[in-house]
Amino acid sequence: MLRSMTTFARKAVAGKDWSVTMELRSVNSRFFDARIRIPRELASLEERIRKFLKEHLGRGRVDFFLQYESLDEVPVAFIPKIDLARNYLEAVEMLSNGCDKPIDVGMKDLLFLLKDVIASREEEVDTSGVWEKIGPVLEELVNSASEMAKREGAATENDIKIRLARIQELAAEISKRTMENFEKQAQAMRERIATLMKDVPVDEIRIAQEAAILADRLDINEELVRLESHISQFYKYLEMEEDVGRKLDFLVQEIFREVNTMASKSADAAISHHVVEIKAELEKIREQLQNVV
Repeated sequence: MLRSMTTFARKAVAGKDWSVTMELRSVNSRFFDARIRIPRELASLEERIRKFLKEHLGRGRVDFFLQYESLDEVPVAFIPKIDLARNYLEAVEMLSNGCDKPIDVGMKDLLFLLKDVIASREEEVDTSGVWEKIGPVLEELVNSASEMAKREGAATENDIKIRLARIQELAAEISKRTMENFEKQAQAMRERIATLMKDVPVDEIRIAQEAAILADRLDINEELVRLESHISQFYKYLEMEEDVGRKLDFLVQEIFREVNTMASKSADAAISHHVVEIKAELEKIREQLQNVV
């Protein structure tokens, strides 16, 4: 069963004191590549989300967006910068001494003039509690994306099967045409020999040897057998539940190799035409497989 890498899903869920919105987009890629955008206070969950997406999507370039809001205030810590305040006050004192004018700077003045003397920092959020809320939503999101990917994959699989059936039809026509072509070429050879050696006794053994050489040169039966074997394996892979995109892509390459060998051996216009048709079908299958997990 094929699964497309192109998919989309969106989920928005609201609880009693929280809400979350997630969105997932995926397009084809040779590997898994995820761009994850989540709130800064939930940054520690990024790797967990990435791992979850990879396990369920396999391959593809994934864009994931998460927006989370909660009525719980984010804890804030205030940090005094003692050295900064001390250095500032010492500088004020030096300025006062240098100008022979007293400068009285109190704590309120210091806080007003030097706001950076106290820094604020958001404390880390309890992400374990957040994950209990958003984890099930993420699972629903990925399941929804996977269902869409399966529907797209089913349509792709159906189209590929139609093309494979057409390739098998063309292969059968090539097989039939090969025998006819051999008989035609062998007859043409006999006629040429008869014309060239009109007044010379014909060596039947020599003719049989030349016919055998011709048959070997024109024989594409092995390629046809391997072609059918590859297609049979292709169908078996399509029935598997696991991701088989890479395996199918490899099989298409093998089929191309057999078809190219047939093209190089054949001197028959009809066979060459069928080979071109097979290559066109294979190219369309290969394009479709670029979007299969």
